[in-house]
Amino acid sequence: MKTAMPVVVGGGILTAALVASPVQAAEVAIPQRIVVDPVAVQNWDADVTVSGQVQQDRGAGWVAAPAGLVVHFDSPDGQLQVMATVQTGGRFSATFYPGPGNIIARVPGYGQVTETSARVLGWISRLYIDQALGDRETNPVYPLRGKTFQVRRTLKAVRGEALPGRKVTLWWAPKGASGYPKTGWKQVSSGVTDAQGRVKIGATAWTAGWLRTSYSGDATYTGVDSGYPFRVYYKTGIAGFNASPEPARKGQYLTLKGRLMRWTSSGGWQPIKGKWVSAKYRLKGQTTLRTPSCTNGGDATSSTGWFQMKCKTPADATWMAYYLSPYASPDTSKTDFPAQATDYVDVR
Repeated sequence: MKTAMPVVVGGGILTAALVASPVQAAEVAIPQRIVVDPVAVQNWDADVTVSGQVQQDRGAGWVAAPAGLVVHFDSPDGQLQVMATVQTGGRFSATFYPGPGNIIARVPGYGQVTETSARVLGWISRLYIDQALGDRETNPVYPLRGKTFQVRRTLKAVRGEALPGRKVTLWWAPKGASGYPKTGWKQVSSGVTDAQGRVKIGATAWTAGWLRTSYSGDATYTGVDSGYPFRVYYKTGIAGFNASPEPARKGQYLTLKGRLMRWTSSGGWQPIKGKWVSAKYRLKGQTTLRTPSCTNGGDATSSTGWFQMKCKTPADATWMAYYLSPYASPDTSKTDFPAQATDYVDVR
């Protein structure tokens, strides 16, 4: 490069001449980036661990940044949350409570190295059961084998706003040896949240295990999972139940007879053999269930499902034969759902 310079020549005349000037090389910026490891958010209100690697490109491709750099984690309002020092290999790790909002990891620039930043966490979402809407883990609460049920969930951000138009997926996994299964999940169905962030996903109950609903997250909100044990019960019933004779005399033994059945998807209603059936009664005008005096206290069903027991009658009453429980609440250790049948008997 040449520059015009003033030169005095003979006669005092000022003129210009081109002379060579030194060339100054322009500084080349060194790009820098943050590669964040996938962040596992198990609970919306728990600490999270963010790790990753700071990298630089000095002309031969991306390589680990030198140790000693500092990664800043900033909240949406720009306030510093926490810092992590870059270790050998460019690695960093920090554990902190994120709070609501996007968390940005930032590494300041220095010299020719440029500043860089990356989003590591979005607004944290919640996928939960809305008890105010009558939701439970499943609807109905006790799914019956071969019958349909619903999973109802509400998806909201921690700060409270509903998240409409988001896909929520329902998964099932078999019961593991212990606790929440880490593998074996199979997709069952999915649904999209409505304007209130609510989703209803239908499925058919077949096998007990675990259910999990999940939202994968997007550019603004983090993903979230919600898992719990899933129990399935066989529907049972007592057919042809009758208490006789009627009317009866006070102190007379009644004969309670009926047939215990179980519903299966392949064969419909089938008799259940070898199961114990018991009795209760409720006096006219009362709500308390009482235990009657019965021969042997009940009866085991025959090979064709029939049972028969004799119980002493005290007064006008509604008689109940029941299997497993007189109430519509199952024993979680059983696979059959309780069954009851009633018949009213006048006493004269």
